Order: sequence, then C-alpha cells, then structure tokens
Amino acid sequence: MSVRPESRTFQSVAGEIHFLQYGDDRLPPVLLLHGHTDCAWSWHHISTALSQSHFVIAPDLRGHGDSDWCPPYSDQFLAGDVLNLMDHCGFESASVIAHSLGSHAASFVAGCFPERVDRLALVEGFGPPREAGTVGAIQWRKQTSGLIDIARTMPTQRSFASMDEVLKRFEKLYPNLDKDLATFIIEKSVRVSEHGVEWKWDPMTRDWITTADPDRFEQTWEGIECATVAVFGQESYDRFWTKLMPPGVGYFGVDLSPVDDDVLASRVGRFKQCQVEIIDDCGHMVHYEQPQKLLEILRNFL
Repeated sequence: MSVRPESRTFQSVAGEIHFLQYGDDRLPPVLLLHGHTDCAWSWHHISTALSQSHFVIAPDLRGHGDSDWCPPYSDQFLAGDVLNLMDHCGFESASVIAHSLGSHAASFVAGCFPERVDRLALVEGFGPPREAGTVGAIQWRKQTSGLIDIARTMPTQRSFASMDEVLKRFEKLYPNLDKDLATFIIEKSVRVSEHGVEWKWDPMTRDWITTADPDRFEQTWEGIECATVAVFGQESYDRFWTKLMPPGVGYFGVDLSPVDDDVLASRVGRFKQCQVEIIDDCGHMVHYEQPQKLLEILRNFL
C-alpha cells in the first residue's frame, strides 16, 4: 500500500467523475474499471503493481466512490464516461481491465469503438453464467415485470453501526480476502453520516439491472477487434450468482449454468480472439480473493 496515487476529477456529461492516477504518464496507458458497489480504490493493490510498467487510470464510475451521483446508470452512459475520461487524459487508445459491471462499460467501448481499446481483460465480466441464446418475448416480459417492481420502490442505503460491523460483513462475504486489504478498501468505500457508516455508492445504481439487455450485451463482443482475456472465479457460480439469481429465477428466462467449457464455448465464440482463464479458490471478487494469481494473468496478457 506504499504507492500514493494522484486523486483527480473531470467533468463528464452529467457530473464530476473522480479518478486515481498511478505511475509515469510516458508509459502505456491502462484503465481499471471496478464493479457495482465498488470504487477505484478496490483496484489499489493491482493498480500499484501494474504502475511499474503502465500508466494506470482507475475511475470511480458514476454513482460510486467519490464521483457524483448522476443517473442514469445504464451500460451506455457508463461507457460514455469512460470515453470522456480517455479524451480528458489524452488517450487515443488504451488497454482496459474491468470487473463485473465495469466489464459492461468496457465491452460497449471496445465493441462500438474498437480503435480505442488496445487489449481487453474482462474479470468476471460476462454477466450471469448462461448459455448463449436469444431471449424470447415471453421470458423478457416476465423478467422485466419483476424488475419494474424493483424500480417502483425508492432504494435506500444500508447503514452499519461501526466500521467493525462492515469489516465482519466483508470477511463473511470474502473469506479469502486479506484482512489488511479489506480494512483499507472499506475505509475508502464508506462515509459516516447521521445514520451510521454507509457505502458511498448511490442505491439507484441498481437501475443498470433494469436496463440490461443480455443479448445485445453479448452482441457487442462481436465488434471487439483487440485481444481479450476473460477471467473467472471457479466458485463464482455457487457462491455468488446462485444467491443473486436463485433456481427458478434465471436471467431473462435463461437458466444459470456453472462455469464450464460447454457453457463458455458459445459465448467466447462471439469474440474474434479471446482466451479464458479460470482461477481456483475464489468467487466473483477475483481481485479481492486471489489478487496475485490475477496479477500474474494480467501481467502476462498486457
């Protein structure tokens, strides 16, 4: 944790976006995009290591960290912020590493503006594990009706009595996470209010779920020209996705499937060039639970 990045902001379309800057700007640029409810600091241990060979930029996506709360939070608006950030930094192109929700934004940038992305790493970035296929109209309406019910209720941010309570929750969710790293990330990810300790992310950011289109998301992969690596946690299906979308719910009518060769083959086939890496002993939060294994993959890929 010895490297201290520069903390900067720029004005995007709807609000101010905060980002962290690591290393020498004469080195090849790489952007690190975090997932839903995370922040730029969640990459700090990875950003620090990569800054030895790259100029690292890690933004707080809109509605997260120290960036403004500025809906909408759809994939397309997130992608627009990423492109604006690249313009602000003077990057004609850059490599992009993205986790979960950040991978949605990265995929839209790389698929729709392929000249802007040199290399692409998607960490748990395919969305819910499912077999590729067209979502039928009936399934779409059924799933969407449930999402509309979610959208009818104004979300509120959960508060905790103390930092220790947040840390205990983190340790329960991510049993392989180093305690010092967990404490560091939590300190950067929360604010203290009259209600207690609260996450910095806007509860309305969950609206990306209501605007997601799984088929069109996968179709963007067909426009990606650069080399891509897709990294998965072997235990993600059991420890994360089945809890988020339990049996019988599925993902827009398509049942979830474990991460295996048969399920991945049709989805990976949408890319022009994509290698797959599966990391044992971790779930969805690969960069938390197995940072050294992930770092080795990223260094070899970049």
